[in-house]
Amino acid sequence: MPNCDWGKPCTCIDCRTKTFSIPCNSCGFKTTVSYEIGYGGGSTDRKGLFSYDFQERKEETSEIDCFKCGHHMTDVPYYEKIDVHINEYKLNEKSCAECGIKNSEAGLKIIQYREWKDKTLCLGCLEKRLVNEIPNPSNGEKKFKIDVNTTKYVLDKVMVPCVTCGRKRWLKADNQWRKQCTNCYKKALEV
Repeated sequence: MPNCDWGKPCTCIDCRTKTFSIPCNSCGFKTTVSYEIGYGGGSTDRKGLFSYDFQERKEETSEIDCFKCGHHMTDVPYYEKIDVHINEYKLNEKSCAECGIKNSEAGLKIIQYREWKDKTLCLGCLEKRLVNEIPNPSNGEKKFKIDVNTTKYVLDKVMVPCVTCGRKRWLKADNQWRKQCTNCYKKALEV
């Protein structure tokens, strides 16, 4: 329920609409439905802010057909409208073949999927699978990391010796132009 009126629900359509899901007895799909809550007056708190008192309909029951399989259910909680847009999204959403995560379960984070060997995988599971299946070409001079978009290893870090003191250090592949280590560079600036 949104907080439109200084942290209290008002009488706008968003505040008066109660949305909930009804699970199917046959297939388990949760059909999302809603109804408009009635309000009978309101109350004023000690600071003078007015809030509405909403009354939910708990005693009434309805009948519904499952949005996915069409199974008829009776004695379900009262509803006025089936939210077609939300149910279509739930019905057509992808899920990862390994961990089973879906966009609706991830909250605000949007899950990206890739096809790998006839399976739909999220990027986290795809990275784990690529690390296990493709051998890592890293050695003592170069470190590689897996790139999920190209499904190949890309150069990440390079071992570069300092031209002044000769000490070797790891640098990002983009920073190979740095010829001195940090200590030698600071000493050169002081002189």
